[in-house]
This record gives sequence, C-alpha cells and structure tokens, in this order.
Amino acid sequence: MKLRTAFLSVALAIAAWVPAARSEAQPESITPRAGIDTRELMWRFELGYRGTFVTSAGYNAFSTQDYLAQVSMTASRTLLARGHYSFASGIGWDYGSSGATARGDAASLTMHRLNVPLEGRVHFGRWGYAFLRAAPGVAVLGTQIEDASAPSTGSATQLLSKSRWLFAGDASAGYAWLAWSGAPSLAAGPRLWLQADGGYGWVADERLNLAPNVGADQRVAGIDLGPLSMQGGFFRVAAAFSY
Repeated sequence: MKLRTAFLSVALAIAAWVPAARSEAQPESITPRAGIDTRELMWRFELGYRGTFVTSAGYNAFSTQDYLAQVSMTASRTLLARGHYSFASGIGWDYGSSGATARGDAASLTMHRLNVPLEGRVHFGRWGYAFLRAAPGVAVLGTQIEDASAPSTGSATQLLSKSRWLFAGDASAGYAWLAWSGAPSLAAGPRLWLQADGGYGWVADERLNLAPNVGADQRVAGIDLGPLSMQGGFFRVAAAFSY
C-alpha cells in the first residue's frame, strides 16, 4: 500500500512538471506563426512604359526617330523561393505604334509583343529585390501605307499593308523597390513596387513587301521597302501591385 501511494505521488509530480518545463524551455511554441512574407512569395501585376531604340533603316518609313514607345503589362507568380532567392514566371504584353510619311504617303506601324517572363530575383528585405529577366515570345507586326496609286478596296482610303507573326525575345536586368507595404506588423498583405530595368529586345527580321488587300483573282503590284528589324536596346519603368 505504501509502495502504491509513493508511485502515485511520483507520477503526479512528473505530470505537473512536464508542462511547466516545456513552457519554460520553448516559449515560442505558444506564439502564432507569422504569415507568408509576400515580399518574396507573391502574385504580381505590373504596368509600365517601355522605350525601344530601333536603328533599322526599314523603320525610317514609319517613324521620324529611331524610337518606339510601348505600354507594358505583366502578370506573374512566384514559383520557387529559397532564402534570399526566388524564381517567378507569368505572361507579358507590350503594345506600341508609330507613324510617318513614306514617299509622300502616310505610313503607320503597330506591334504587339506577347511573352513569358522567366525571372530570377535576389531579395533585400524591405529594400526590394534585384532581378534578371528572360522573356521568350512572339510579336505581331502590322505595317500599312496609304497609297493613292493602289486600287480601291471599297473605302475612301486605299491601303498597302502587311501583318506577320514573328519570333521575339527579351533579356534585361533591373531593380524593384518596395515603395509601400501596408502595416509594418504584417508579413502578408498588399504591396506597391516601383521598378526599372534595361536590356535588349529581339524580333525576327521581316521583308516590307506591302500589297493591297484585293481578291485572289486580281494581280496588283505592291511596293518593297526592304527589310525591317525591330530589335534593339530598351528600357522600362513600371509600378506593380503584389499580394
């Protein structure tokens, strides 16, 4: 009987001591875990301005300067994060147009770029991150000239035109600065970024042999303005929202 009473007393003492020891040795176990830090793991929507320097002689028919301004939009998602490094991918779209006078006639050019940005990032906490971006994709290049000598297509304006899908790609480096992050105590939440990058954009060459849009049974001569290459160095400035 005395042995049973002693054993029961020891068991009760151990049961009372274990929770107390655990709370003293590991006080952080009762602290809620912080949320995901959206400075690294994030959905991101970017809107900006892109300027490309085009030195191709074929571009002179469509612009009075060797420059193409474009609006730039990108949506991306972080796919991998490890320490101060992360990798993100998504989809991007750029659009721009230009106009000039070629051979006394009004000429215009439009270009859409669709790409898949592949972006490696190095994070610096509240200071933002540096990134390298490669963006393979395609470009839709449309050119047209209002030519009085071209046959009428049923409207007052007579056009020589050409539109093509072309392979395209970008490579750039830049920095994204964390401009606003909401409440300082929140690791997860909306954030505003300001960023800039620069690099080189490539588009496959295209021959500017423009022709009127007439029926297949009609033979009408067009004009050939030679090759056009829309590749060149570019810069981009943007604002982005992430969560």
